[in-house]
Amino acid sequence: MGFRDMSPKRMARMMKKAGIEQKDIAGVKEILFRFEDKEWIISNPQVMMIKQAGSESFQVSGMKTERGLTASVETEEVLVDKEIEIPMEDAALVASQTGASIEDAIGALKESKGDLASAILKIRHG
Repeated sequence: MGFRDMSPKRMARMMKKAGIEQKDIAGVKEILFRFEDKEWIISNPQVMMIKQAGSESFQVSGMKTERGLTASVETEEVLVDKEIEIPMEDAALVASQTGASIEDAIGALKESKGDLASAILKIRHG
């Protein structure tokens, strides 16, 4: 009997016996992966936490948006007080994802301090 034919309840019991706990994490709005030269933003993610042998692992699924870094982590706090320059590529991406005009996309990006995922959500959900 393969795992495909197993009921979810039976699978959960087997995992519990093996010391594996699985839990959905609700209310996560976005996940940010920051690399040296870029960022990945996962919008409206579904997040699952898996505990096994004293460690926690996270499984993330959702829509990935990639962007280059516009500022280092150290200078982000300084940029909050200054006018943020919005790259045209970011505005075009937000406009294409939401159907908004470039001007509306730039406005949403400025309001969200350049955060693509926040700008998209702002336009989509008012």
